[in-house]
Amino acid sequence: FVGILLDSVGLEHEVLKCFRCDLGFWDACYTTETNCSNKELCYTGRGKAADALDVKTLGCAKVEECGVETTVKLFPNKTFVVMTKHCCDTPFCNFAHKLPINTLLYLTMALLTTWHLSESSMGS
Repeated sequence: FVGILLDSVGLEHEVLKCFRCDLGFWDACYTTETNCSNKELCYTGRGKAADALDVKTLGCAKVEECGVETTVKLFPNKTFVVMTKHCCDTPFCNFAHKLPINTLLYLTMALLTTWHLSESSMGS
């Protein structure tokens, strides 16, 4: 009876649970779980940095952000990524391959070192 009453008043809504990853490369993302706010969906954001590096993010997004191409600042050095958020509406539908944090750290460090070396060689 209480559930019916709450539904009719609109006070009860299910919270959508999604994976969250602030930054991943290719299909590698260190994920955690997150709860979306009301009227948000799970998303997988995909984009390219410098036309070579596949970048991925996961999380919750407002409906109006879904399917829209945006430019995101990736690093403090003004590397920009054109990214599109692909949304879905079932729990954990934005699945990503989980990596141990140390594997992601090593991958990120190798990537940043390679990028820094290529930037240094172009500047000389």
